[in-house]
Order: sequence, then C-alpha cells, then structure tokens
Amino acid sequence: MKMTSTKIATLGAAVGIVAALLAMSGALAPVFAATQQASSVTGAAPMSTTTIPGLTVGQAFTIASTQGHFYVVGDKSVTGTASGTMTFTVTGKFAGGYSLSITTGSLDVNGTTYAVSSGSAESGPYAHLMVGQGTTAVVGTTSANATSGAFLMRATARGTFGGEYATMSVDLQSGTTEYAIFLVGSIQG
Repeated sequence: MKMTSTKIATLGAAVGIVAALLAMSGALAPVFAATQQASSVTGAAPMSTTTIPGLTVGQAFTIASTQGHFYVVGDKSVTGTASGTMTFTVTGKFAGGYSLSITTGSLDVNGTTYAVSSGSAESGPYAHLMVGQGTTAVVGTTSANATSGAFLMRATARGTFGGEYATMSVDLQSGTTEYAIFLVGSIQG
C-alpha cells in the first residue's frame, strides 16, 4: 500500500510540473482565452482604458511631499523627517506606457538639501506607478567641493499622476551614505 501511495504522489507531482510548463509555454492560452470569453458572456464588462485619464506629451506635474521620513541604509538608528519635491515632464506616450524626464526637484534629508540635477522615469499605460533614476548635487556647495549623488525612485499615485495624491520612495546615495526616503505628497499641475 505504501508503494502505491508513493507512486500516486510521484505521478501527481509530475502532472503538476507538466501543467506548469504548459502554462508557461503558452500552450494553455486557448483555455485561458475561452475562460475570458465566458466571463464576457456572463455580463462582466471588460475594463475600458478610455475611462482612465491618461497623461499627455508635454504635460508637467509635481509631486510635493506633505510628510516624510528617512533612515540611513545599514544603520536604521539614524532616522528623521524628510521632505522633497520632484517635477516630471511627459516626453513620450507609447502603447505600453509613458516616458518622463525629471526636470527639477529637491530632497531635504538629515539637515542637507539635495537639488535634483537630472533624471528620467517611466510609467505604465495606466499612469499610476512610476520608476526612475537621476542625479543630485548638494545645495550651498561650491563646484570645488560639491558633493554629487544619485538616486532611484518609485512613486505610486492614487488613481493616476494626473490626480491628487502620491507616495514616493527614494533611494539616495551621496558619498558613502545611502538614505532610504519615504514621502507622502500631493500632485500639482
């Protein structure tokens, strides 16, 4: 009896693996398509992308923090309040989303203001999630001793970036220090 249950378990695992491989290869795409057709026949209306307000090329908007905090990566005991703004301009519209440039901005972290020097970002077709990267310079330093930095950013809008509210996380590296910054803000523009 034990040998039979081992064979059944082995056969079940093999069938599961084959099903997973078929699903990943696309062989089950007709089955999934039939399921989608069945749901549309039952009266479930498909989501229309025309009802979601999009972005337009040339449109500019700013995410301005209303509250925020930071901590130093590698030493979470160094923490405090943070604030910042970033202005984005839509540079392209594609079937898969939008390209954006980060035109201006600043981040106030641990008593230091970092001006955004340049950057770029991209957003998906529904304009509610954005990722990007850029460079910064410390405000108030001369070119001889200016400290430059780099950042990665991720923002999520409530609705779209044409809306009212967003959260933004920034990974800022300046010299040997790296900051994890979390901002909640409003969208202007």
